[in-house]
Amino acid sequence: MITDPVSKLTEGQRACLRRVLLHMSSKDIARELDISPHTVDQRLRVAIQTLGVSSRFEAARLLAQHERPDLYQAPVYQTPHIAPNPRHPIMGSSGSHEDRRYGQPYGADQLREEQVAFRATPWHFAPPLRLPMPMVGGDRNDLGTLPRVAWIGGIAIGTALSFGALIAGLDALSRLL
Repeated sequence: MITDPVSKLTEGQRACLRRVLLHMSSKDIARELDISPHTVDQRLRVAIQTLGVSSRFEAARLLAQHERPDLYQAPVYQTPHIAPNPRHPIMGSSGSHEDRRYGQPYGADQLREEQVAFRATPWHFAPPLRLPMPMVGGDRNDLGTLPRVAWIGGIAIGTALSFGALIAGLDALSRLL
């Protein structure tokens, strides 16, 4: 007489395996069942040996399949011998004629997708730099505080560099003469 190994499990082992199926750790199971974590591990070890599996998750899955067989279904595989779609997408407005080879309407302004020339998107440049002074024919300058301070700092640094270059040039010129 062949007996089902799942029927040999005690209620304590079943309770632990149900919580393993919920991905609970031994400490969490022990806390919930008000037992020691070592007791949980012992119950799971005995359940694994009784069911003849290699891990606690396999044992929990076997118990779930035994208790609720409709929970898991057999995998469904699609046949690899599926014919590809023979139609090629045609772009453009519909015409009055029909392409006998593809069964699609075609006209002078239509073409297949692979015939479309692809264009690169244009570069998106940063918005133009707003100058700190109104320009002729331009809008009134409404710079905020931070851009004004940045312009003042930039002008000060540019002036200092220009003055330094002028002094260095005059020094070099005086050494030559």
